[in-house]
Amino acid sequence: MKKIILPYIFSVSLALTSCFKEEDMKVPYQGYTPIDISDGWILSDPASESMDPVQLDKIFRDVYTDDHNWMMKSLLVFRNGKLLAECYLKDEADRTAIDAIWSCTKQLNAIITGIAIDQGYIGSINDSIGKYLPEYLDRFPDKKGILIKHLLTMKSGIAFDNGTDNDLLKRHKVDNSIDYILGLDLNDQPGTIYSYKDSDPHLLSAIVQKATGKPLDEFGKDVLFDPLGLTNYHWHRYSDGVTMGSWGILTTPRELAKVAQCVLDSGRYHDRQIIPSDWLQEMLSVQVPNADGELAFGYLWWSFPSKGWYFTRGHGGQYAFIIPSRQLLVVITSLPNVDDDCSVPIEYHIGIVDRIVATAL
Repeated sequence: MKKIILPYIFSVSLALTSCFKEEDMKVPYQGYTPIDISDGWILSDPASESMDPVQLDKIFRDVYTDDHNWMMKSLLVFRNGKLLAECYLKDEADRTAIDAIWSCTKQLNAIITGIAIDQGYIGSINDSIGKYLPEYLDRFPDKKGILIKHLLTMKSGIAFDNGTDNDLLKRHKVDNSIDYILGLDLNDQPGTIYSYKDSDPHLLSAIVQKATGKPLDEFGKDVLFDPLGLTNYHWHRYSDGVTMGSWGILTTPRELAKVAQCVLDSGRYHDRQIIPSDWLQEMLSVQVPNADGELAFGYLWWSFPSKGWYFTRGHGGQYAFIIPSRQLLVVITSLPNVDDDCSVPIEYHIGIVDRIVATAL
């Protein structure tokens, strides 16, 4: 199966909006033994890392035979900083072919923003956005009460619709993305009401760019991606030069796992502190309890407090689950659709992770 990377990321979504299931959507299961591709990952096997290989094999086989998850593209398991198991259900080429991880972009944005704060480019999360975007706030003074913390917790109050307004941005239908977002009405007083929307992380991107003098993707390359050895990715910018702060990254499951592993390792990589430890703790702490059922929200990061998990979450089934108590990572990616009718509920993926966690002895 040959994979075509379209020149414009969101063309993929248009091809998938009429959801259908093909007769043969999975390649045959041939085991979960990982392959060395010299990308920095140390390979191991479940038994060597105190996981039950028989039960893990059963989980992988069940994933392949369950038609409920026909959108899933990959399933990877890491323990103790090593890659133990991986499978690519659509195409083996997905091991190295980049694809959209959608809102997992938000979680990387939060990390990079924290590094910008630690390095002194941004003074405090309690700064008004007007300190960094004064030219916009002169025109939209009703937004002066929005703080950086409000953007990190989705409490800006801006009346941004993830359907209609996002569609305009995806299609580059407005000249200036920041001007458009800040020109929208306020639904709520800033800092009062949590409302998940893509406007807030995009404003963060503009603030990091203004504060550091570099677009978010370029600053992120310097302070996060290069230090972690990430090379196989692309991050889109809007046509006005602002890096897409909510959904612009295309990468591979293994590369996403490198960021998750750094989080699991308290922000360290090869004895170097990449993510400031105090920021990491604050970023992962619960800021919005029960943001989605039992799931909580921190600074653009998701958590499952009752289980002690943290995770990235992208539309349609893109995840990196971090289970600190077991030194375990589980990465799942799916076809990058934006049609909710095609998406598998997160409860299904949580069920898979629960089973994998139970194999860890």
